[in-house]
Amino acid sequence: MANWNEIPRDIWSLILQKVVTVITDHIPFCGVCRLWRSIGLEYRRTKFPANVPGLMIPGGPTPTTRTLRFLAFPVGKDITQFDHDLPVLSVPHDSLCRGSHRGWLVIVENSMTMYIYNPISGVRISLPQVTSLVKLERGNIRMSKWYVKKAILSVIPLSSSSVDCFVLVFYGCNEMAYCKVGDVFWTAIEGPKRWINIDAIFYKEAFYIMDQYGEIYVFDLNLPHPKVIELGISPPRLIDLIPCIQKWYLVEFGGELLQILRKIRIYLAESDKEDTDEGQQNNANEDDANDQGEEEEEEEEEEEEFDAFDYDNKYDTSTGEFISQTSDFQVFKLDMSSGLEPKWIDVKDLEGGAVFVGLNQSFALSKPNLAGYKGERIYYTDDNIGSHRFYICSGNDIGVFNIADSIFEPLFFTHSKSTKPPAVWITPMQY
Repeated sequence: MANWNEIPRDIWSLILQKVVTVITDHIPFCGVCRLWRSIGLEYRRTKFPANVPGLMIPGGPTPTTRTLRFLAFPVGKDITQFDHDLPVLSVPHDSLCRGSHRGWLVIVENSMTMYIYNPISGVRISLPQVTSLVKLERGNIRMSKWYVKKAILSVIPLSSSSVDCFVLVFYGCNEMAYCKVGDVFWTAIEGPKRWINIDAIFYKEAFYIMDQYGEIYVFDLNLPHPKVIELGISPPRLIDLIPCIQKWYLVEFGGELLQILRKIRIYLAESDKEDTDEGQQNNANEDDANDQGEEEEEEEEEEEEFDAFDYDNKYDTSTGEFISQTSDFQVFKLDMSSGLEPKWIDVKDLEGGAVFVGLNQSFALSKPNLAGYKGERIYYTDDNIGSHRFYICSGNDIGVFNIADSIFEPLFFTHSKSTKPPAVWITPMQY
């Protein structure tokens, strides 16, 4: 019998790719022997390099096999032919990702369970359940996993760290709460009246929160009685005669605070008869298959009937009546020059850097070329989860914006019509 060491490394890599498809399974593979560890680590560095932003995207070998996969170096890639070869992330496809920070995801499942999860190492850290945010009454459609809108982490939740990890969540109708990792319940935060919380960032040892007008508030957990305090800085002045949806993001860049304004326009979807006929035939085939398992799924559907906007409730997000599309970006920097009143100033460049926004905790790279990206770019994904409730297609508004010349570029290419759940930026940490 031939010795394992005599098998060529490229053959081992092929075996690893075909047999060990889930990323977390690479850890036990690497523990078998030195040879397997060497091959496994080399494969991991290729497929999901450390400290380099990548995308968690939906995909699978077949249309009915739903998985979440990791796409490294996505810009300009055509994954039409090899999306099924991408590493599988052990994240439930029907769960909601409500935050992503330096390789850690904030996940909400159908059961209302909420946790922080590292899809590379498999480490899972429990958070208080969604039901502790509100008094859950069965049948109330708001009391579903959709209740949580976004989650922001203060730091990486490492057990070896002496620094506590706090989680801030936006939920319900513009409500906020926070917890410290290890807490059993969420603690409600009272915000200003008639406000809409848009985004937040942990900056200078406090949570900075932005409302729909660009006003900034600070929530400092170091205070004896933490509360939301208005920063008192006038929001950026906007002049835009074209009606659009405005989404704001807070980003720390080189120690400074940036506001990113994303302008989104809604268009009437154009239908193609041939595509419609094909889609109707596919739907008919799916209905036949669903009828066979209807009785088996009846009990499960009854238990989750209050979650009417679940990904699995046959709500087709790819055939909405309207399409959302990003039409422009604007960048503002908080100018705190000595002797002057702090103010937001319009900036026309990112000093060679790049910004990443979407469902993730917004972040920036000062030297994006070292990670396979280009400077003066805003890389964005679709964070309009739930827009299909209003008959707006969701999950498709992704791309790259060149701030230098205001040109949009595609992020990656795929023929897959699966946009559920939408792509999310993930930055695997060092392993």
